Amino acid sequence: MKEEELSFANRLKVNFIKPYLRKEDRIIDLGCGSMWLTKYLRSQGFNCTAFDSTPPADIVGDIKHYPFKESSYDTAIAFEMIEHVDCIDEIKHILKPGGLLLVTTPVPHFDFVCKILECLSISQKRTSPHSNLLYLEDIPMKLVEKKVLFGLCQCGALRNEEKV
Repeated sequence: MKEEELSFANRLKVNFIKPYLRKEDRIIDLGCGSMWLTKYLRSQGFNCTAFDSTPPADIVGDIKHYPFKESSYDTAIAFEMIEHVDCIDEIKHILKPGGLLLVTTPVPHFDFVCKILECLSISQKRTSPHSNLLYLEDIPMKLVEKKVLFGLCQCGALRNEEKV
């Protein structure tokens, strides 16, 4: 899969995370949906596993109850996922010490704008309610970088410094 095949929004997200990815790392794409990101990363030579609560993921399960081995991944990617489920402790559990969480999530005080855009079919409809909206600064990990896209979407790189 070529970068040109990605949507504009997905290209922006991929360009944000690229500097943090290493081909020798074990990467997990949490909340992978259609697996577009996993497929793209694999086509670029990355070792990426897709995880979601529904197929077509490589691993299908509930992140709150799936028996992941502790410290089993170098990098966890969660694009538009953490706002749906409170899973930061689980992500910290699967990340190695020093591992990275690469995340995108709505800016909490502008989530209503995202909802309007969904109703107008301008953005993707949410698959479940946004019941866990967070500012990246509130995630108990070291914030390495934050970028806000169009005032609506937070992109973040966070380092796992300690185990839960």
